[in-house]
Amino acid sequence: MEPKEKLVHASSFSPLQVGTSARIFFALWPSQADAAHLMAWAHDAHAAFGGRIMRADTLHLTLAFLGATPADRVQALVQAMQSWPAPVGPIVLRRFGRFAGPRIVWAGPGEDDSDRLSWLDGLHQDLWNRLQAMGWQRPAGRFRPHVSLLRKVGPGEASALRRPPLVWTPDQCVLVASQPSDSGSRYQVLARMPLKAQL
Repeated sequence: MEPKEKLVHASSFSPLQVGTSARIFFALWPSQADAAHLMAWAHDAHAAFGGRIMRADTLHLTLAFLGATPADRVQALVQAMQSWPAPVGPIVLRRFGRFAGPRIVWAGPGEDDSDRLSWLDGLHQDLWNRLQAMGWQRPAGRFRPHVSLLRKVGPGEASALRRPPLVWTPDQCVLVASQPSDSGSRYQVLARMPLKAQL
């Protein structure tokens, strides 16, 4: 089945009209080369589960999902976040996983706490500290970093799939608007956080 999600890069965000809102989220985005390697994971998963495979240019690791947000709050966030630093480093994907409810198959780090990345946990924590200061409610539960590969999958055990570990370094840390439609989601980059390489 053809992927339906689409990413649109924008040099500037077209303001929303008063009274409208956008479904927004923060994410780490891979380079085109790393996305191509991630697609090998997606194709393996698709062969096992079917479903809707993600497009290479929409593969990402979500840091914070904020949901439907009024236009004025989106604009304030776009202005504020462009001065927030985003320290990044390599991410190692080691396993496939599955969210049964939403029928998503994903790639992520290992299950052991030793596989957690201090810089990634730190970025997630710092981002939510800034968002809470602006009035957002931090969700309960532990941060589970992952890259969604398939949606609307069939039955099966993701743990049965195997690939060699994949190391990739985020190319961008972005705020994205998701616009669902009958033909699939359209992602628009609203703004970017300046990247800071890990020492």
